[in-house]
Amino acid sequence: MKKFFRFFAYFSAFAFFVSGFGIYLNRIPTVYHCYPGEEPTADFYYTLEADTEAVNQTESDSYTAKIKLFGFLPFKDATIRKISQKQLTVLGTPFGVKLYTKGVIVVDAEEGSAGIEAGIQVGDIILSYNNTEVRSNEELREQVQLSEGQKQKVRILRNQRTQTVWVTPTETEDGYAIGLWVRDSTAGLGTLTYYDPETGTVAGLGHSISDVDTGLTMPVDSGTLVTANITGIKAGEAGAPGELLGYLEDRIIGTVNQNNDAGIFGTCTDSFSGVSYPIALKDEIEEGEAQILCTLAGNTAKSYTIEITRINNNLEEYRNLCITVTDPELLALTGGIVQGMSGSPIIQNGKLIGAVTHVLISDPTSGYGIFIENMLSAAE
Repeated sequence: MKKFFRFFAYFSAFAFFVSGFGIYLNRIPTVYHCYPGEEPTADFYYTLEADTEAVNQTESDSYTAKIKLFGFLPFKDATIRKISQKQLTVLGTPFGVKLYTKGVIVVDAEEGSAGIEAGIQVGDIILSYNNTEVRSNEELREQVQLSEGQKQKVRILRNQRTQTVWVTPTETEDGYAIGLWVRDSTAGLGTLTYYDPETGTVAGLGHSISDVDTGLTMPVDSGTLVTANITGIKAGEAGAPGELLGYLEDRIIGTVNQNNDAGIFGTCTDSFSGVSYPIALKDEIEEGEAQILCTLAGNTAKSYTIEITRINNNLEEYRNLCITVTDPELLALTGGIVQGMSGSPIIQNGKLIGAVTHVLISDPTSGYGIFIENMLSAAE
């Protein structure tokens, strides 16, 4: 019996080790960043090996390397992206965004309606109706009326794939309808992270702008970045995130190019002044004290102290930094991280390392940040 229990204990330990190591292998990243002329940092259990010619190709921004376990066992391929060793103007100032979608997003649908019968779902993006592009609620409504109840072809986007469905509008007292409620634009307030004087790019938020009803990342057709002014603060508390209160101004500072998981990116139509900082890649970041720049009144940023408590080195994920607010003044004013602070640049050891992205709903003193290298990669 003792031998059985001993065997069972050994087997359990072995199974636990294999399971843990399997999880580790599964989480080995397949994307790495490095400065031109340098090699990316690997890990104790694996190396990154690439052809010398591929590494030295100056005209290429990326190359492929082989991940080798224990330095000799080929495991999988990795993409190595070169990030320029640049200086960025750090901001921390509020901005407003007015975003218009490519197509219209279905945010609600009447049960049994013509749209539902055709297979359209909440979260779908209607790109065209009867071979005519629709970019607003009014344009969709007009096309539905023009159909006069006839079956029409509708092109939709679902999960990044285009599909075609056929819709037969229903006649009502007010004309024809397909029973869908759609949204074509949104507006919001956030914090600018950086301005790149080399490219004219301005970036903020550190996460995408999503539709409030569906959670879908808003597909950009056009948009503008405008100045904003902070007029008040609703402090956060456990279970109830706070927010910065303010208004959007009319002065346009840029046009929107991208809205993705790493933030909102635009091209400047105005100049920015501020302090320039060199960037830091993830391997230069350490747990411990750092600072964030954010604006709590008007449009002038101020520095506050935070603590980096954990670093997630996987560049395929965007919650890279776990942070906790330690600054007494910031805690007294906001309770920690509040909505509207997303995009606040994070500085450590004289370098720009990332931006604030999310608050923990259960604990507003803590939240997440994104690596600056992930934002720079997504801006390209």
